[in-house]
Formats: sequence, structure tokens, C-alpha cells
Amino acid sequence: MQSTAWTNGKIERWHQTIKQDCIRPNVPLSLEEARRLVERFVDDYNHRRLHSALGYVTPADKLAGREQAIFDERDRKLAEARERRACKRQQAREEVTAA
Repeated sequence: MQSTAWTNGKIERWHQTIKQDCIRPNVPLSLEEARRLVERFVDDYNHRRLHSALGYVTPADKLAGREQAIFDERDRKLAEARERRACKRQQAREEVTAA
């Protein structure tokens, strides 16, 4: 398999992320501790951390095909919030008019 600049850039970025967000802040004192830290970090990175490049879903959600359901739920919540704000503005206008 031939390596490309794109592939190298992706893995180099991953190594930088691991070092910056996992290894350096935690300063493992043994290889076993480093392995545990990286294992927890990778689990968090894939299952809990929202990724802007994926539309603020986790890689696990994207891989499982759940991103559209997540986007739809976000849109529903945003529409409800807009409706609540519109109702409150309308109530405030009516109170001012009645006063």
C-alpha cells in the first residue's frame, strides 16, 4: 500500500492530538499508565467528543449512521426554542399594550 501526503497528514495530526490532549497534560510515569490514558482518551474521542468536521456528532454516531437523527432532533429543539421565544415576545407586547 502506498502512502500519500493526505494519509501522512491525518496520522500526524492524530499523533499531535494524542500528545497535546492526552499524554502531555497527564504525564504518565510508566508505559502501562500511558496505555491506560490513551485507551481512555481514544474511547472518549470516539464516543463522547463532538467533532466539528462531522457536524458536532461523535465518530461512533457518524459510523453507526445516527447523524441524521441527531441533526433532526437538534432542528426540532431549535424550532421549539424559537417558538417559545416568539410566544414570550408576543406576551410582552400584549402586556405593554394592555398597560
